[in-house]
Amino acid sequence: MAGTLVDIVDATPIDRIADELYALPPAEFVAARDAHARLAADRGDKALAKQVSALRKPTSSAWALNRLAREDAADLAEALALGDELRAAQEELRGGALRQLSARRRAVLSALVRRVEVLASHAGQPLGPDAVQQVRTTLTAALADAVLGARIRAGRLVKPVEQSGFGPLSETATPVRDDLAPRREQRRERQLARARDEISGAQDDVRKADAAVAEAEQALAEREGHTAALQAELRRAQQAEQEASTRLVKAERRAETARDKLASAEERMTELRGDA
Repeated sequence: MAGTLVDIVDATPIDRIADELYALPPAEFVAARDAHARLAADRGDKALAKQVSALRKPTSSAWALNRLAREDAADLAEALALGDELRAAQEELRGGALRQLSARRRAVLSALVRRVEVLASHAGQPLGPDAVQQVRTTLTAALADAVLGARIRAGRLVKPVEQSGFGPLSETATPVRDDLAPRREQRRERQLARARDEISGAQDDVRKADAAVAEAEQALAEREGHTAALQAELRRAQQAEQEASTRLVKAERRAETARDKLASAEERMTELRGDA
């Protein structure tokens, strides 16, 4: 197993034992550690026995990340290299590159988290929701912190980190002097200034858009009023048409009745003339 890890440690007895122990499921860790410590003590190596006894049992999320370091070392190294690119782009303020790399980081991070879940399930130790979130947080932090990334690649993580990005880790680690803090502060001030300018521009755009909306609403109200007036006029015209149609029908009936009466009268007149 140790051959799959990043070669950043010497092959001392404690390193070989640690590699073996942190490859085990958490439930088997304590018994195996104590057995190694007793064996070292029985051989008279009290220093090694003390070192072995000091090794701490990993949490389930830390164990799963250690398994990732062993099973998918190449993918993990590629992801951490992406973190190096992100830090370089951030230092150089390359906005376009940052956006592209950030999109890649999200995809790579999601893939790694899914891979950790699969590895844990195949090992008979499926992770719960909290452990999965701890894995995600730790990997996110590792992409921003090269020191943490190296520790994960070593495959001996004991606890997950408690926050992503730069900041304190849940495990003790050697402090690293932050020589870039002044540059980061200057960059942050420049970014804040750009953000303020963007906010001011966006506020102007919002005011213009609101004015355009108000103008459009007024125009719509006028059109709706005009449409309502036309619809009312149309209803009146239709009613007048209906009334005229009704009058026409009645007039036609009266005309027909009058023609019938005229025909009867003419017929009667003809009969009377014949009698004369």
